[in-house]
Amino acid sequence: MSENENVIRTDGRELSAKAAELRQSGVTGVIIRLDTLNHTRYQRTNEGKDLQTVIDGINRAIDQRLAVRLDVAITEGFNDDEVLDFLQLTLQHRCDIVFLPTVDYELLKKKMPALRKLEGDFGDVDMYKYPMAVGCIGFLKQ
Repeated sequence: MSENENVIRTDGRELSAKAAELRQSGVTGVIIRLDTLNHTRYQRTNEGKDLQTVIDGINRAIDQRLAVRLDVAITEGFNDDEVLDFLQLTLQHRCDIVFLPTVDYELLKKKMPALRKLEGDFGDVDMYKYPMAVGCIGFLKQ
């Protein structure tokens, strides 16, 4: 997402109902903090809330042609087994995944050996792409 875009941050829970309204108001993208795609883990760490509402919101935002970026903090022993699940999202959906500096990025990159660095200015994120992916993988600069 470029600095010229009108982007908002959200937890994604209300996004399904508001995506069309956001698009009409000029919002061009959303950044959602989402550390797990596992429903049980999500409920445990989000006061019993349902992950499906966030997934529905992401899908609705994509349907509304909003740029979607998921900010993900990988934590050893919590969600480090989900790196490839997040990568899978970029293969199927117009969605960017940006990993936050919570673990050594080289460990994450080893799990995704075909990543290729993209040239260009992506602000505070180093962007990569997996062959045939629709979305990108990013690493927030430390």
